[in-house]
Amino acid sequence: MYSKKCQRYLLKATFALLLSLIRSSLSFISNAKSRSPYSRLTSLHEQIDRQSDKSKYGRGIDHISADINEGDVIAYQAGTWYVDGTEVGDGSPAIVRYCLVDTVQIVWTHDCEHGLVYGFDLTVAHNDEDVSCDESGAIVKKGSMFIIENESYVQCGPEQILCRIPVSSTEMTWKNDAIQAHASITNFSPADEIMTA
Repeated sequence: MYSKKCQRYLLKATFALLLSLIRSSLSFISNAKSRSPYSRLTSLHEQIDRQSDKSKYGRGIDHISADINEGDVIAYQAGTWYVDGTEVGDGSPAIVRYCLVDTVQIVWTHDCEHGLVYGFDLTVAHNDEDVSCDESGAIVKKGSMFIIENESYVQCGPEQILCRIPVSSTEMTWKNDAIQAHASITNFSPADEIMTA
């Protein structure tokens, strides 16, 4: 058993810790902008969530990667992209790829984000055709299908993410097989989002 003095100290320390946790939780909630589950459902049905939308996204915890979840379809820039004005990547021309997110392993600070997003490379098909579009940089139309064609597992950094594209899951026939696909709810043009110096 603890002495009375020790018990009072433990009680004060516990209270201070709880108060600190409550304050930080309230601060996170007030700074989270539109991170409620209800706004996420609304945004899925309305429009694309774009990292370039400065009224909604920024750096650190305000980065779009903090809103990405498993099962989301994202567009990301491969080849060459820019981080704080510095060219990074393999030096090849910039292209846009699509990914069905499987795992998000990112750490966010107040002004930066570090880590990786893992997922399945997606092919874009229009109008249930048995022909896929150009795999990189394909324009997405409302109703376009995102298909995991070759089960390639890809990864990208948070700085490569351009947007999250709203989709609905659906069954379809692809090359005579019934598969699970993701239909785009809106249009997306990669040329509108690709990062340049």
